[in-house]
Amino acid sequence: MNSYIQLICLVFSFLFGIGIFYLNKFNNIICIGKNILIKFIINILFINIMALFYIMVLEKLNKGIVHIYFILFILLGYVLISVKKRK
Repeated sequence: MNSYIQLICLVFSFLFGIGIFYLNKFNNIICIGKNILIKFIINILFINIMALFYIMVLEKLNKGIVHIYFILFILLGYVLISVKKRK
């Protein structure tokens, strides 16, 4: 995997972390006032859809190879946007 593809994957992972933050907020709004079983099912579906989407995009970008620093960039994007939104 060359450096250009790695850079694209890192940027996508960072933006994916930001997207997960906003989709997580939306998921929490949906789950307000629901039964615990419905919340569990909605959260499991949300996690599976996000994981499947991430793997599908990585499959197109770099043949589905997941590195630990891609996961770290997802976390970095999520944490940075959550800190920015608190201020």
